[in-house]
Amino acid sequence: MRARRHALSAMLICVAAVTACAAPSQPPTLEAASRQLDADAGELIRATELRLSAVRSADDDTCVPGQLRHFVQAESDFAQAADGLLTRLRALGYDQVVDDLDLRDDDQGVAVLRNPRTRLEFELTVLSGEKPGVRVVGKTTCYTAE
Repeated sequence: MRARRHALSAMLICVAAVTACAAPSQPPTLEAASRQLDADAGELIRATELRLSAVRSADDDTCVPGQLRHFVQAESDFAQAADGLLTRLRALGYDQVVDDLDLRDDDQGVAVLRNPRTRLEFELTVLSGEKPGVRVVGKTTCYTAE
């Protein structure tokens, strides 16, 4: 009888632990997400072989009214940088969720990568035509303005 009670207690503790681990995590705050986005963009900028311009970083209100998000933007005149960007972003924990076959137009190829843990996204646009290059835009999700 005593062993059953201990086994039942142990089983309930295990179920509680599994439930706690499986529960969806809360999204980071806008401040925390912005810091992480800036840090990830900094990693891309420091990769000299990608030849990215300095990062433009700002908050914008392009979400629904009353919400805002943080974004970063950089560009490279080196169109081959796209492969290196994909590799670096995957190493930082980003998964490709959209590829250019879904969004292709005549002059642009597009890939969207998302980090499932931080919920940050990077959009890579390969520009062809007169001025080839790569545009990188990273952004947080939309947050209620405080």
